[in-house]
Amino acid sequence: MVRISDRLRTVAHMCEKGAVVADIGTDHGYLPIYLVQEGIARSAIAMDLRKGPLDKAKKHICDNCLEDRIQTRLSDGLEKLSANEADIITICGMGGRLIADIVTKGMNVITRNTTLIVSPQSEVGDFRHFLVSQRLVVDDEKMLKEDGKYYFIIKCRKSDENVYSEYSETQYQYGWKLLESKDKTLYEYLIKEKETNDGISNSLKKDESNPTVKLRLQQLLQKNNIIMDALSYYD
Repeated sequence: MVRISDRLRTVAHMCEKGAVVADIGTDHGYLPIYLVQEGIARSAIAMDLRKGPLDKAKKHICDNCLEDRIQTRLSDGLEKLSANEADIITICGMGGRLIADIVTKGMNVITRNTTLIVSPQSEVGDFRHFLVSQRLVVDDEKMLKEDGKYYFIIKCRKSDENVYSEYSETQYQYGWKLLESKDKTLYEYLIKEKETNDGISNSLKKDESNPTVKLRLQQLLQKNNIIMDALSYYD
């Protein structure tokens, strides 16, 4: 049995059982292999832009005798995937901006029958704004800490409805699903973020007459205000 990270295991168990899963940026193919071995996915498509990692994925698939259940495709994002070919598309281990670009370019492949499970490693607040702009509805969001790093995992689907108009910037930055459920890992993350911001602010205050420093202090204050608003959900 293949061993995968807690993050990828969380992604795997957000997938509906019996689905066909396309893993974009599959790297060594560990997620598709785990999905099939655990009986979560009935089949999978492992896709990557780079030939080297895809060749390693092919080897790992072969080593686990899963060639009949997992395809490999050299593909720039969703380019080599057809509409409705996969029930679930997973995109992990990339920045939010890159994931947004992949989704935008492959929007013709994403139908109302498609579930997206993504784990943006940066620009997460901006990425949630992107989801809104594309009318992708968040059905679930999870957060975990692994090896000292925090990860957001978002499960969403396409919709014709605009259901986000009343969401605040705090909810965009930290996730309305996580805030509503008073997620414990998010709370830990918020406390750590505030402590970091306070430490930076205190170190900068001695030079606050400097215009650049003054602007940075204002930015930190604005960020802390959003953090405090997020923490109010836990009262």
